[in-house]
Amino acid sequence: MLTLIFVSFLFGARSALSSPYSSSPWDNYCNAPHVNASHYQLPEEGAELVHLTVMMRHHKRTPVALVPNERGINDGIPWDCSGVRQFAYDGGGARLSHSVFTPSDHPFAQQMWAGSCESGQLTTGGFQDSMVHGEDLWELYHDRLGFLRSVGPGEIGVRTTYVDRTKQVASGVLAGMDPSTAYRPWAVHAQPQLIDSLVPSYKCPRADSLVAAAQAAPFWQDTLKNNSALKERIDTVLGTTKSNAVWPNTFTFYQDVFTSRVCNDHPLPCNTTGDCVSEEDAAKIFELGNLEYDYLWHRAENAAEYNQLTFGVMFSELAGALEEPKHPLALYVAHDSSMVRMAAGLGIFPLRWPRLGSEFVIEVWRDQNWTQFVRVLYDGEVIGSLSWTPLDTFINLLRQQVPDHLFEKCASVSG
Repeated sequence: MLTLIFVSFLFGARSALSSPYSSSPWDNYCNAPHVNASHYQLPEEGAELVHLTVMMRHHKRTPVALVPNERGINDGIPWDCSGVRQFAYDGGGARLSHSVFTPSDHPFAQQMWAGSCESGQLTTGGFQDSMVHGEDLWELYHDRLGFLRSVGPGEIGVRTTYVDRTKQVASGVLAGMDPSTAYRPWAVHAQPQLIDSLVPSYKCPRADSLVAAAQAAPFWQDTLKNNSALKERIDTVLGTTKSNAVWPNTFTFYQDVFTSRVCNDHPLPCNTTGDCVSEEDAAKIFELGNLEYDYLWHRAENAAEYNQLTFGVMFSELAGALEEPKHPLALYVAHDSSMVRMAAGLGIFPLRWPRLGSEFVIEVWRDQNWTQFVRVLYDGEVIGSLSWTPLDTFINLLRQQVPDHLFEKCASVSG
């Protein structure tokens, strides 16, 4: 099965990179800075780049957290994804284009917004950001450094998750590198949903029990209690008071509702009675979302074990791919849940909710003595502790994040 993306545009206005020093949390979040030729410094003089691994989060999308009366939010403003449509075909079959629609007379239409977007779908703005991301990668690693020679399956290996938006972003990145790829078949690699290690989506009851314990701990219960008035106020606007059975111990669902709208030029939510989420409340939720990510993957008891159980398979995959690379560029398109686990495993603290388009760039260089070193950049900046690390040392760092007998540990809640 080949999966490709049909887009009604190829060349749009080039988006400006977000400033990491912006005073607005939305500016920081909606389009992460990434490597580009204008803000890049070479490492050790005389070194040669021999391999490149890029792991990135997808770009702008529609919300995945839906409220009970989704169609009533913001006077029913529709979501338009007509500029990014997925199609797939197998062998000699018809090439079928996926088009979303919701009839207005559907008895459950109020549960879904009007328009042409599925929940969690890459938006037109997200696709455009993906193309710019690809343009910048090509300008740096082809035009300036001369490392990448061409845009083709022999030069670039693409690994996505089973989720459609990661494939859509991969399509945009490749088209940004070379617009002619928009009409060429390209096989991307993804693991079965049941065991996908890049999301990750494999089941691990032991990890679930660690999260439950962290959420029940005094620190997090106090955090929820101290912000209960904020949650109640927002629940009143969103109609999610009864949804607290689903959202009782987290702020990230609210953050998804807000950031997805703001990043796609929608207003913050207002309901049919005219009650609205304020900028102050949304900014506070944003801060609490960052706190939640740092707590679960860093500060909570057993956070390191939780990270290793849920991302250990991916750390092992990355280690093996760096030992025996199959392509000059290995491109991984993933999710916030992937990026935060990667950051935790590499010791990048404090953690924040990974921004849209956030990226890890792992460069493998060979010095004049033919010794290989790794340099890691996160959102365009070199990580100081990983600025010139022997390749073997870096691979060992990844393997240290892989628990012994991982499957057996995940199969047992007691551990």
